[in-house]
Amino acid sequence: MAFAAALGTGTNNKAEMEAAIFGLTWAFELGYRNIVLELDLKLVVKLMNQQAAPQWNILAQLDRIQKLMSQTQKFKCSHVYREANGVADALSKHSHQTGSPQIYFSQHQLPMATREYYQMDLMEMPNFRRKKTKKIKEPP
Repeated sequence: MAFAAALGTGTNNKAEMEAAIFGLTWAFELGYRNIVLELDLKLVVKLMNQQAAPQWNILAQLDRIQKLMSQTQKFKCSHVYREANGVADALSKHSHQTGSPQIYFSQHQLPMATREYYQMDLMEMPNFRRKKTKKIKEPP
C-alpha cells in the first residue's frame, strides 16, 4: 500500500509530518493498529519520539500525530536514510503532478518511476544519492 498526496506549501518538516498524519489516518481506516513509521528526516523522528522540542510552526501537526499515536496498540517511529527511501521520494515527486490524493494497493498501480525504486528494494539493491560535481580547472 502506498499513497501520493499534494500537501501544499511549507517546510520539509511540515510536509513529512502531514504525510505521517495522512498515512496514520489511512492505516487506522484500514484497521491497522500496529504501526511502524519510517521517516528520512531525523528531526521529525526525534520530535515524534519526544527527543526534541518542537518549533511553534509545527505544534499543531505534532499534536495531531501524538493523538493518532495514542490510538495504536504498538507504534515505532524510526529514521531511515534518504537512500533507503527511494519509493517514498518518488511518490512525493509524483504527488506534485496530481491534484488529488492517489492511493495504490499493488505494485502494478504505482507510477513507473516509483515502480522502478520498488523493484530495486525487492532485489535489495543499494540506491546511491547522485551529486553533480564541479570540474576543477587547472591554473594557467
